[in-house]
Amino acid sequence: MSMPHERLMRLVHGLAERSGLAQMVAFYLNGLQAEHKLSRGGRLLFRVRHSHWYAVAVGLLAVLSAGTSLYPFGPVIVGATVFAPGRWRGVILGATLGAAIGATTFVVVVQNLGVGLVDDWFPGIRTHAIWTESAYWIEHYGELALGLIAALPVPQMPALIASALGEMHPAAVFIALLCGKGVKYTVYVLGVLLLLKAMRHVAEWREPPPA
Repeated sequence: MSMPHERLMRLVHGLAERSGLAQMVAFYLNGLQAEHKLSRGGRLLFRVRHSHWYAVAVGLLAVLSAGTSLYPFGPVIVGATVFAPGRWRGVILGATLGAAIGATTFVVVVQNLGVGLVDDWFPGIRTHAIWTESAYWIEHYGELALGLIAALPVPQMPALIASALGEMHPAAVFIALLCGKGVKYTVYVLGVLLLLKAMRHVAEWREPPPA
């Protein structure tokens, strides 16, 4: 290890120790260890994060978020990854499928019930600037634009409504969303994993013995 890197690690680790971050990371890592070493509450959490239903639960939350816009899904997928980093593949899969299913269902509902539903559920949305921009891109670039918007950290609902009112086929909507959401949620999850790895490296760093 080079001297500049060693000095930097010593500084960062010292800050982590003084701020309590190192202790928090140690507590977090302790909760990820073997089930028999945990307290009763810890064992319950262990079973939850290792359950076969964990990815399904993430997917259901994604369905509700994408299909209703009741809450942003970004914090949910970040929290799900932090809680069970070893299940990151299932988190991505569940979130992607759930978001695509929920958003496509919303598009189908709007196509069948009409624009009145949009004005009732989202009053004034068609007067916003983001609606104009979304409608322009959907009109000119169709599924490609929808997939791109789905991959970006921007509001999705105007693009979904524009796709519904533009009579985009539900299968095309689903595929575009599957691709876009898959890219976005993969970036989210891998970013969280890299951050967790960096925090663990800092918290567990020890002063090298003198030469």
